[in-house]
Amino acid sequence: MRLPLLLTVLFLTIMGPAQASDWSTYRDPTSTYVVDIPTASFKLGASALEGHLTLYQIGGDAIIDIYSGRNVSRLSPEQFIERLSQAPRIADVSYRAFGRTWFVISGHYARDATDTKTLIYYGKFVFSSDLSRFAAFEISYSVAEKLRMDEIVARLEKSLHLLD
Repeated sequence: MRLPLLLTVLFLTIMGPAQASDWSTYRDPTSTYVVDIPTASFKLGASALEGHLTLYQIGGDAIIDIYSGRNVSRLSPEQFIERLSQAPRIADVSYRAFGRTWFVISGHYARDATDTKTLIYYGKFVFSSDLSRFAAFEISYSVAEKLRMDEIVARLEKSLHLLD
């Protein structure tokens, strides 16, 4: 009985929870950012904006938006957080962290006014050194999916880079 458990642990250690083929690296068409995207568990949605990706979880309700833009007012990460936290669909901000050219924000969120489901919201923004440009991802998912989504959030967070 101990052998199958040991083999299972060994297999999970070697294989890990997600294979490299479950992800692909996306470089936006305008060459402003690069990020790894989870291709096995999410499908690409249609987007009207160049460089804006929307990914929908297959068999779930998680949504990932990835995009870039201009920070015309050159808001600092702290000022950007303040503006985002005032958005009408943000119910609360339970976590925020920032540096000179990046920030993360997390809390609870409603996708629309009729949505009664409590969703977790997590976003990361990275800025150019002069704060004039940014790239970001935002993900929202049900509270029940938190443990499963933590791995996806970590990979997105580590791989998102603004290109010069």
